[in-house]
Amino acid sequence: MPQEKIAILVDSCSDVPADVLAAADMALMPMNVIFRDRAYEDRVTITPTEFYRRQAEEPATTSSPTGKHIVEALERIQASGYTHVIAVCISAALSGTYQETQLLAADTDLTVHVVNTKSVGIGSGFAAIYAAYLRSTGHSFQEIVTEVERVTAQTKVFFYVPSLKYLQAGGRIGKVAGMAGTLLNVKPIISCDEEGIYYPIAKVRGEKRTITKLLALVDEAIGDAKRVNVAVCDGVNPELRATVLAKLKAAHPDVLQWYAGDVSPALGVHTGPGLIGVGVQVLDER
Repeated sequence: MPQEKIAILVDSCSDVPADVLAAADMALMPMNVIFRDRAYEDRVTITPTEFYRRQAEEPATTSSPTGKHIVEALERIQASGYTHVIAVCISAALSGTYQETQLLAADTDLTVHVVNTKSVGIGSGFAAIYAAYLRSTGHSFQEIVTEVERVTAQTKVFFYVPSLKYLQAGGRIGKVAGMAGTLLNVKPIISCDEEGIYYPIAKVRGEKRTITKLLALVDEAIGDAKRVNVAVCDGVNPELRATVLAKLKAAHPDVLQWYAGDVSPALGVHTGPGLIGVGVQVLDER
């Protein structure tokens, strides 16, 4: 039996930290971020810093990676000698990337498994990070597929969103829509439900109380699990990210791996500046 050479392909809205992406040699499918002047490739031709600076001056929209981008990524993977691909996509309920990747992968000679994480941001990116870990420890393609799907089903993501206006403007508000026009200074914490649709898991007044609630939700997600990875990402809010990370590290000293990164421009279109996202990946058999 010929040896499997396994590539990992991930969409840019999965927020895999840049250092992890590079170290694991992951291929990226960039979302499109569209300003008045042109369309930019998320994390390729526009950085998070540049994006948030421009967003303060003019609105942006997004679109899924074009078929051309996905095909080019798959062609580069095949040209590099890979035979198998784990492709990680944000929730199919929030983006067409999952369906399009499945469709285009079927036209290649590669063996491709596309993961619908039913999550977004680092909640999705954790699937790619774990796939890279399993690959590095010598697991077969089928073993990686089975294990990644198992762990992805017990991975949670929580987002503190300072303002709902970007979600409302982008039309990606899902089950958060009922919060429009709620009381002044209510700060929602948003998660993804079992179908992969945004919903408000908590509504708290004031940032300080909201962060306290966010930490409590992470505590609950970890529960009595023994093998857990945690990531904290921010949308141009590095000070608050550092605070949240420090508090979580103090509360959970036994976490296996900690990750920190930024929120992609394509996600930032819908969440705006200031966001804090926390991903909790439980590896325990449950």
